[in-house]
Amino acid sequence: MTVRAENDKVRAWETRYRPGDENASHPSTRVVRVLKGGTLLWTYGDGKTETKEWKTGDVMLLGPEPQYRAKNVGKSDVLIYVVMLK
Repeated sequence: MTVRAENDKVRAWETRYRPGDENASHPSTRVVRVLKGGTLLWTYGDGKTETKEWKTGDVMLLGPEPQYRAKNVGKSDVLIYVVMLK
């Protein structure tokens, strides 16, 4: 994660998932823009999994949702830009 901007009310960052990389979720509501798309596998605490195909240019409003781990199961990097209110 690379923080691009932050103040007392908002944080904006980029996250790059290389093939095989995993990262924990953020439970807060956030806006996500996909800078470079790919395939992520979300694994929830109860063991349930969900495959997400993210396309370059997609913009999504995520959260709040149960905690999960995201893993890049594709063959190329996935790069996302996230904006979250604190």
